[in-house]
Amino acid sequence: MLSKDLIMRLLVQVGVALAALAVGALLLVAIGVAPPDALHAFWSGTFGTPTNAGTTLTQAVPLLLVALGWILTTRAGRLHVGFPGQILAGGSLATAVGLQCGSLPGPVAVMLTAIAGIVGGALWAGLTAWLWASRGVLEIVSSLLLNLVAIQVADWLVRGPLQGSLDGQPQSANFPAAALWPSVESIPGRTLSYDVVLLPVCAIAVVLLLSRTAFGFRLRVAGGNQEAARWSGIDPVREGVAAIVISGGFGGLAGAALLFAGSAPWMSDGFEAGVGFNGIAVALLARNSPVGAVATAVVFSALNVGGTAMQAQLDVPSSLASVLQGAVIVLVLVAAVVLRGRTRASSAAKPAPARRRSGVVAHSGARTEEA
Repeated sequence: MLSKDLIMRLLVQVGVALAALAVGALLLVAIGVAPPDALHAFWSGTFGTPTNAGTTLTQAVPLLLVALGWILTTRAGRLHVGFPGQILAGGSLATAVGLQCGSLPGPVAVMLTAIAGIVGGALWAGLTAWLWASRGVLEIVSSLLLNLVAIQVADWLVRGPLQGSLDGQPQSANFPAAALWPSVESIPGRTLSYDVVLLPVCAIAVVLLLSRTAFGFRLRVAGGNQEAARWSGIDPVREGVAAIVISGGFGGLAGAALLFAGSAPWMSDGFEAGVGFNGIAVALLARNSPVGAVATAVVFSALNVGGTAMQAQLDVPSSLASVLQGAVIVLVLVAAVVLRGRTRASSAAKPAPARRRSGVVAHSGARTEEA
């Protein structure tokens, strides 16, 4: 039988979904678009055809990878927002490696680009970890500033060492076919890459890492109470550094996925496209649940893809998808506040438990001798 708390959570989630739909409908009416027409365009553009469904699922992969990186760092008690820079660093190194893999077998080239992405993101995150661990610089500040550095470095690379466009555009040369991540051949247009297996695999891996390994236990202890962790022989700084670096690896892998599983077989200066911060929003909306982040990543990806479809079919402003994402975030935060308030109210309403001390029973302030 469902508990009252679970029923309340389900009702709140349904309410958030209905409220988001209502906000979207009001916005559509305000710009002169019939909601049924917009809904049809949204569905057909996201899951209406195998090609569009493949695009939606493929774009959800980097969002989930960033979300998992955020979840790991928060479990260790650290907060950083350096995922955009880590995506750019991982994608840049993956591009530099991938461009040299034309003569290698496909599986080897794909593996090398993925590893390069992980290494690039981890190294960039390592700068944040080093500044925090050795110099005491708050990771949220250093990671934010390093994002700006990564943007400039990526711009320089596609205009300098990695520039390969024949007409001088800020982009690299086309990736060799061997380096492109394989896609499902039955779906045209390379819209569904086999990297979608990362959605369940990575989520389950993070769950097992946090709940079934000594490393995950140390992360959770360090993030829960640093003083208790030190008394237990766990170094919170070491665990925090490890979490930040690993999260950077997830961000770098997201960068490689954006490039080598995407529709454009080259690196341009704006390939990150807001995935870093959107991935953080995915983790927050999933309440830092790795499994919940899978569904949330698909929803965010659908909003992006569906917004583009509505723009193409109904001339709806492209910013509508961003507005809806913001509305969903606000509604989820409101729902979290409501649930937290009800939890506190129910806890306060419960009677104090009986306490036994030296043969005396104390309950609600009254003391009676035991028989």
